[in-house]
Order: sequence, then structure tokens, then C-alpha cells
Amino acid sequence: MTSMDKLNTQFQKLANYRHLSAICGWDQAAMMPDGGNEARARAMSELAVLCHETLTADEVGQWIADAEANSSALSEEQRVELREMKRQWLQASALPSDLVKAKSNAGSKCEHGWRTQRKANDWNSFAPNLKEVVKLSREEAQIRAEKTGLSPYNAMLDLYEPGMTTDKLDIIFGELKSWLPDLTKQIIEKQKATQVQQPQGPFDTEKQAALGKTFMGILGFDFNHGRLDVSMHPFCGGVPEDVRITTRYNEDDFTSAIMGVIHETGHARYEQGLPKTLSGMPSGEARSMGIHESQSLFFEMQLARNSLLSPI
Repeated sequence: MTSMDKLNTQFQKLANYRHLSAICGWDQAAMMPDGGNEARARAMSELAVLCHETLTADEVGQWIADAEANSSALSEEQRVELREMKRQWLQASALPSDLVKAKSNAGSKCEHGWRTQRKANDWNSFAPNLKEVVKLSREEAQIRAEKTGLSPYNAMLDLYEPGMTTDKLDIIFGELKSWLPDLTKQIIEKQKATQVQQPQGPFDTEKQAALGKTFMGILGFDFNHGRLDVSMHPFCGGVPEDVRITTRYNEDDFTSAIMGVIHETGHARYEQGLPKTLSGMPSGEARSMGIHESQSLFFEMQLARNSLLSPI
């Protein structure tokens, strides 16, 4: 068995662990009773450590080094795979397991508390949990900065948008600032003279859910590999083979739920469209959060708002 074969086996094992973690996370947000959170948080933190240790095992680094030393024998696809494996390995190896566990626990506690604190607008209760999440994130950013030579923010940004930096973002947003404010003013003036339909509720949540699923079908969502549920805030989770999306319903305004469904369907379709032949491998995963979000916003803003919510 070559080093590349060993890496493939290890990363497939890691993908299976991440699969379980993703479904547990969806259940925590959508289905789990409140009383289960403490135990679930412990279980998910242990699973996070297991994923981390699987990826950072000593032999993984050696297999990567061996494969790189024999890269001339690899196909172009294998070299790309090796590059992405090394990227994930370096990212994980920068952090100690105890920080990974602490971040998972803090995130679970903060998100779970937010469910009730949001309804009550209880910032004072939410703030301590958020403070812990921010503290641990800053600790992670500093560690990553020391390992990579990047600034703390750029080190964290690189996790979600490889190669992106604040300098590049300053150029992008600087260009937007040169024309977007004037365009916004023009649109506001035009809208003042535009008649807009205002549907009057109440709108039954079951009918809203049925309408949402109809739109999902039109947009190509594969219900054999995914589902729609309810959560405090819309999100897309799960894995490409089992994509879980959620929305929340308001009987006074059906558009908020529908837009949430269509937005998350954009994320889901991107996941469902990833190459099946690379399932479980780093090269078969979504690499850019910017591209991912562009798909959901294209569905929501271009396909939905330009047709469903067009003015008379």
C-alpha cells in the first residue's frame, strides 16, 4: 500500500467522523430537546477531538512527506488531492486538542443559550457565552498567526477563503465604495414611486412549508439526499449525500421563510453538485466560502427576489 493509499484511507475515515458530527449538529439545532444539550455538547466535543487527532496523527505527516517525495509518480489529480490533504493537515496541526475541545464546548453552550436569549432579547445572559467564544477564537487566531506568519485575521480568513487577505479585500470594497452609494440612492428614489404588493396574513405554516418544498423541487433539490426542517435560524448542514436545510416560519410574513428556504437551497444544491467520485476526499469538498455564498445569494437575490417579489 502506497503512502497515497494510506492517506486516502485515513481521510475517508475522517470524512465518516465528520459526517456524524454534521448530522449531530443539525439535530442539536433542529430536533434535540433542550435537556439533551449538555450531554450532546460533551459528545460533540469528543468527536471534534477524534477528528482532530485522526487528521494530525504522526503517521499522516510522514505519509504526506513520502507522497511528496514521490510526487512524480502521481497523476495530476493525485497531486491536487495531496495538496488539499496537506492544507487540511497543516491547519489542524496548528491547534492543540484541548483548544479544539474547548471551542466545541463553548460553541454548543453559546448556541443553545442563544435560542431562548434571542426570544427574550436577553443580551446580559448571552454576553458571557459569547465572550468565551470570542476569547477562544482570538487564541486560535494568534496560534495560527504564529504558525503561518500571517496576521491573526488573515490566518483565520484563509480557513474559509484560501489566499484571501485584508489587503485584497480593501481593494474589492474600495472599488464598491466608488459607485455603490450613488446607485443605492438612485434605487431608493425609484422605489418611492413604485407600488409594491403587501400580502396580508395569517399564513399557515404547513402551507408555507409545502410552498417551500415546491420551490426546492423547481430548483432541483434532491429530496432523496436531503430534507427541510425548522430551526431558530435558517442554515444548511449535513453532508453532500444527506443535506439538511432549515428555515423558520412567521405567520404574518410568508416571504421570510420562503427566502430562507431558497437561500439555503442554493447552498444545498452546491453541496449536492459536488463530484460524487471524490466523495470523502478533500478535493471533493467546497473550498471557498465566497463561492458557496455566491450560489445561495444567486438563488435568493436573482432567481427569487427578481421574480417572486417583483414590483407591479
